[in-house]
Amino acid sequence: MAGLSSSRLLTVAATLMGVGTVGFYNIDGMMAHDAKGHRWINAFYCCVITLTTVGYGDICPSDKLSHLGQIFIISLSFCGLGMFCGPIMDFSSSWKTRIPGGVIGPGLCALGVGILLFTQIEEMSVANAAYLAVITGTTVGYGDLRPATDVGRLATALL
Repeated sequence: MAGLSSSRLLTVAATLMGVGTVGFYNIDGMMAHDAKGHRWINAFYCCVITLTTVGYGDICPSDKLSHLGQIFIISLSFCGLGMFCGPIMDFSSSWKTRIPGGVIGPGLCALGVGILLFTQIEEMSVANAAYLAVITGTTVGYGDLRPATDVGRLATALL
């Protein structure tokens, strides 16, 4: 798997996100029924949050998760970790030689983009936006701060 081309890696990612989004949308109990926002955006957000192991615990899974939902989350997580995260880590390890600033350059860039997005889209303070960007980027996802709007969830999932 480590030798995946970027086009195959994108295909694997798109497939995992597509299957995950449809699963979160259709399987009962995968998302809180009272979750605010558009259901398809919430399903995509929950899929990406699960695949990246962030797990804010805000709208997914609901407290009424079925056995089918549990099996789906376990399967999606294993597929995501094994088939997607490994090749992504291999690909990103080349950054230290191909990108100015090595690993620190992309890290600082991601932090800056996160702060910008969360301050503008979610109207957070700079300190809260930096905190959310770090706990999201490191996949900690405590759940005390999380995106609350459709645009914020989309930005979090895409970036």
